[in-house]
Formats: sequence, C-alpha cells, structure tokens
Amino acid sequence: MINVSKNGKRYNQEFKHDIIRLITEENRSVSSVVQDFGVNEQTVRNWLKQTKERQDPIKTKIAELEAELKARDKKIADQELTIDILKKATAIFAQSNRK
Repeated sequence: MINVSKNGKRYNQEFKHDIIRLITEENRSVSSVVQDFGVNEQTVRNWLKQTKERQDPIKTKIAELEAELKARDKKIADQELTIDILKKATAIFAQSNRK
C-alpha cells in the first residue's frame, strides 16, 4: 500500500517500517529521522501512533468491533429500506387488485 502525504510524496510500507524501526528500535529521535529522510514530522508521528494502536490488542479489538458494528448498521439500514419498498409495492398491488 502506498501512502500519500499532503505534499504529494508517496511512501511505501517498507519505507514507513524502516522509519518506525529507526525510532523505536534504534532510539533515534523523530527530528533526526525527519532531517535525514526529508519526511514531514507530523507524518512520522502519525505513523508512530498508528503502529502503537495496531500493537495494542485492546485498541485493535475495539477497531474490529467498531468495523463490525458499522457493517451491521449498514446491513440493517439496507434491510429497512428493502422492507419499506416491499410495503409500498404491496400497497400498490393491493390497490390495483381492488379495481
């Protein structure tokens, strides 16, 4: 997956992983990595935040549950729309049969 920053630069997953590894495993500061690689500091901080969230099992589970809830809400909305359409169609057919 390719990420696009606000200035239009594209960073692949391997590049992001290397930047995160330099900061987390080699204890480099964000500012030094930003200067060396020319990446926006906020972009790197966002990558760090996303990495920490993915590694936190509770946050990962919450994200999964939120996605599941969103999918169910969409399914329910679709089913309600289908029911409304079927009710209207039934009413139309019932009316035409009376004539």
